[in-house]
Amino acid sequence: MNNQTQNNKVMKTTYIPLLLFCASLICMQATGQDELAFVDPEIGSAVTVESTAPTGYDFFASEKALDITLKFDIIEFSRTKGQPEYQDATLTLKINDQDSLTQQIKIKARGEMRRNYCSLPPIMMKFKGSDKKPAPIQNKGTLKLVTQCSKSATFESYVYKEYLAYKMFNLVTTYSFKTRLVRINYVDINKPKKSFTTYGFIIENLEDMARRNRAVVLKGMTLQSSQMNTKDMARVAVFNYMIGNTDWSVTSQHNVKILKSAEVISDKAIPVTYDYDYAGFVNTVYSAPTLDIPIKSVRERYYLGICMSDEDLRPVIEEFAELKDEFLGTITESEFLSNSDKKWGESYINSFYKRFNYNSMLISDLNRTCRRY
Repeated sequence: MNNQTQNNKVMKTTYIPLLLFCASLICMQATGQDELAFVDPEIGSAVTVESTAPTGYDFFASEKALDITLKFDIIEFSRTKGQPEYQDATLTLKINDQDSLTQQIKIKARGEMRRNYCSLPPIMMKFKGSDKKPAPIQNKGTLKLVTQCSKSATFESYVYKEYLAYKMFNLVTTYSFKTRLVRINYVDINKPKKSFTTYGFIIENLEDMARRNRAVVLKGMTLQSSQMNTKDMARVAVFNYMIGNTDWSVTSQHNVKILKSAEVISDKAIPVTYDYDYAGFVNTVYSAPTLDIPIKSVRERYYLGICMSDEDLRPVIEEFAELKDEFLGTITESEFLSNSDKKWGESYINSFYKRFNYNSMLISDLNRTCRRY
C-alpha cells in the first residue's frame, strides 16, 4: 500500500463518522419560543419539538421537601421488581395543610442494580391525562423517584448525600438534572394500616431538562468523549472525579445522556451524568469500582475524562476553584444530613481541593489516567 492510499484510508476512518455525525446535527435551529427544529437524518425532513414544559404541577419550583403518598400493591411490586411492568398506583401531593392533589398513575421498579438489591427499589412514575380534561398533577410524561433502598438510618443518609451530589452538579452546569427531596408515605392497598414513611427524591424528566436548555436528546448513536463539547466534557469529568464517581461512560452511555444544543451550530454534543450512588462522596455499602479500574474502593478518585491540553483544562479547574465555597455550603447547610455526615462530606470535598494548592499535582493526577482517543 503506497503512502497516498494509506493516508486516504486514515482520513476516511477518522473523518467519515464525524461528517455523518455533523450531518445529523448541523441543521438544528431554534424556530421560536415554543419550538425547536432540526433535520432528522433518517427521514430527511424538519422535525419540531415542543420547547414548553408540560402543563401541571411544577415539582421543582421549590427547594422545600415535598410530602407525597404512594398507594399501591407493595407486595406485587416487590415480587415483580426483577422484571418490572407498570402497575396501578395513586399519587397524592400535599401542597399545604389544607390542600392536596391526587392522581391515578402507573409505576414500575427501575435501576439495574438497585432493582434487585433494594427491598424497595427506585420507581418510575408514569402520568397520563386527557387533553380535554387536564390531570390534577401531570397530563403526560414520566418522573424518576429515587427511594430509600432499606429502612435503616444508614440508607436514609445515602439518599441525602446522593441528592446533594445532584445539587452540586447543578452549580457546575445547567446541563444537569433538577431534583426535589420528598417524604414518601407508602400505603399498601392490601394492608393500609401498615404504611411507612421514608425519604427519597424526584429527578427531572430527561426531555424537560433538554427543553429547559434549548436542546434535544440524541438517542441511538454511538459517540465518543472526543465528540463532546470540550468544556462540557471537562466539567462532567472533573465533577465526577471530585465526588469520586467512576460509574459512568460516554461511549456506552452508562449513566450518561447526550444532548445537542438547538441554538449553537456545532458538530459537538453535550454529556449529562446522573446516578451517583456509586460515588465515593455517597459511599454506599454496596458500591464497588469496576474491575477495569485499578482502585480498591470508591472512596479513591480515578479520572475518566478524555486527555486535554492544559489550555482546555485549566479554565474548568478555575471554575471549580470558584465553586468551592458553594459546594461546601451545599453540604453544611443541609437540614437533613447528620453532623457526622456533614463532616464526612466536607472532608471528602476538601481532599479534592487540597490538590489545588499544588496546581501541577492536580493536572498531573488527571493526565495520569485520562483516556486518549
